[in-house]
Amino acid sequence: MSFLRGKDIPLSTEILLGLLTTISAFLFVIKYRIYKDSQAAGGSEELNFHEILVPYIQLVPSTTLFHPWVIASAIFAEVSIVSFIFSFSVLFIGSRFVEKFWGRVEVIKFVFVLGSVTNLITVLIAIISNLIREDAKNMNSPLGGGISYYFGFLVVFKQLIPEHNIVLFQGLVNFRVKHLPFALLIFLSVWSAVISRSLYPAVPSTVSFFASFVYLRFFQALRTDPILPVSSNDSSTGSVLIGDASDTFQLVEFFPTVTKPYLGPIFNQVYELSVLLGIVTPFNDETVQQSNTRAQKRSEQVNQSNKSIASSVAERRRQIALQVIEDRINKEHPK
Repeated sequence: MSFLRGKDIPLSTEILLGLLTTISAFLFVIKYRIYKDSQAAGGSEELNFHEILVPYIQLVPSTTLFHPWVIASAIFAEVSIVSFIFSFSVLFIGSRFVEKFWGRVEVIKFVFVLGSVTNLITVLIAIISNLIREDAKNMNSPLGGGISYYFGFLVVFKQLIPEHNIVLFQGLVNFRVKHLPFALLIFLSVWSAVISRSLYPAVPSTVSFFASFVYLRFFQALRTDPILPVSSNDSSTGSVLIGDASDTFQLVEFFPTVTKPYLGPIFNQVYELSVLLGIVTPFNDETVQQSNTRAQKRSEQVNQSNKSIASSVAERRRQIALQVIEDRINKEHPK
């Protein structure tokens, strides 16, 4: 991906976009060769290009057991130009922003872990559902692609910049980042129920949402900054902080305020059961305080960065305005 190289393009972005481009291009070439060979053979039925399956790259429920590596390869296997462009944009924007907080290794790890877990759970649900409904046709419908990590980056944005406002169409659409995951989950659920009439894309989106939250909340390991509170056993250069126990990153915070009194007790019971079964490690007061401090520091960094960008934009506008005035004066009073 030499065309991406530059001081403004993080290494994680180059690697992820390189994988997306390479695997998607490889998939297209193989499908094209199968299509051309079928035409040359002159079969009785014309082969539909979009129905061609490459089971050793794509996530196909009926063949995943025989090609288990597709759990990972299907993360970057896009079958259409539209889905490729969308996935390219998500990876470019998401990885470029997140690497500043996590580092390149953790960004790549996050995409692989989340994509693989989402693909595995999605294909298991698809197999069970198709067996119950005795629907053999859907067993050969390819899954995977960027949808396995789309919601993951939305959850990350909720973690890093929850209060950031997104303004579209000159203020006609205005909402906060923290409201986006829930709104899109509802939209895709309605889409699956009414338009596609299938489990796709609602199931992989929902799985990706919960898988990314669980990973970030309980399992992600990041090195803390030296200025943050650490225990007496930690070195002065920082310590490893597991998960994010901050109050602003509770699962209930992803849902509308009116639902919190009902969902809060349910989520708390699930958490306590998970701790009892040893699935997750319970948070202590020190961990919560450290995570809250880290969340506050992130917020301050983002606000400072936004102010710096706003000042830079304002300065450029001022320079342009002065240049326009100077040009106008020169035209009215030529030397």
